[in-house]
Amino acid sequence: MAKDKIMKFFCGLQEIGEKIFSFSSKIIGKIISQVHFLDPKENTKQRVVTALILIPIALYAILYSKSVFLFLAIAIAILMTAEWLDIIKSAQDQKKWRLIGLFCILIPIYSVIKIRLYDADILFWMFVVIWATDIFAFFAGRSLGGPKLAPKISPNKTWSGLAGGLFASMMIGMMSSFMFSGGVLFFIFISAMLALIEQISDLLESKFKRIFGVKDSGNLIPGHGGVLDRLDGMMLVAPTVLFLITVFPSKFGG
Repeated sequence: MAKDKIMKFFCGLQEIGEKIFSFSSKIIGKIISQVHFLDPKENTKQRVVTALILIPIALYAILYSKSVFLFLAIAIAILMTAEWLDIIKSAQDQKKWRLIGLFCILIPIYSVIKIRLYDADILFWMFVVIWATDIFAFFAGRSLGGPKLAPKISPNKTWSGLAGGLFASMMIGMMSSFMFSGGVLFFIFISAMLALIEQISDLLESKFKRIFGVKDSGNLIPGHGGVLDRLDGMMLVAPTVLFLITVFPSKFGG
C-alpha cells in the first residue's frame, strides 16, 4: 500500500496544470542560473554530495524498514544529545540548559517514531516538505538576495529565501494531496505552515548557537555541520505533524 501511495504521489505530477509547472520551471531556472555566483565558502558541492548519500538511506528507513528507522532514530538521538552537551558546556546553569536540550531532542525524536509507526507515508511527506523548504530557501536566498530575515540570529537568511521555501512547500503540498484524502487546499496550506515552522525551528537552533558562540553544532556531516544542524527543522515540525494527525486523522487517510 505504501508503494501504491508513492506511485499516486508521482502520478499526481502529471495532473497539475501546465501553467503552474511553467511558472515553477522559470523560478527553478532562475535559481540554477545563479548558482555559479554562490560563495565558494558555502561548500555547495559538498552539501549536494552529502545529501545524495544521506537522503537515499533516510528514504529506505522511512518507507521500507521500520527496524532500520528505529535504529537510526536512537543513534541520532544519542548524537544530538552529545552535540547539545558540547554546545552548552560553558553554560553556568547546566540544569536549565540540559532540560531545554531534553525537550528539543526527546520530543522531536519521539514524534518521528510515533509518526513512522502510524504511517510511513506521512513521515515521507513531512521530510520532503522539510528538505524542499531547506533546498529552495538556500538557493533562492543566495541567488536572489534581498533583505535579511533575522540578521542578528542567522545573517545568511533572507526574505527571498523564505519565499522560495514557501513556494517549494506549497508545490509539495499540492502533490501530496494525491497521496492522502485531505484535499489540495488542505495540504497546500498545511505544507506552507510547516515550511514556516521549519524556518522558525531553524532560527531557534541558530539562536541557541549564538548564545554560546558556536557556528556549527558539530562537524560530523560534511558541508552541513552537526546532526543538530541538519535536523534543526525537525525540532518543531515533527511535533506539529504528530498533533495534526491526532486532530485530523481523516485528512491523512489513503
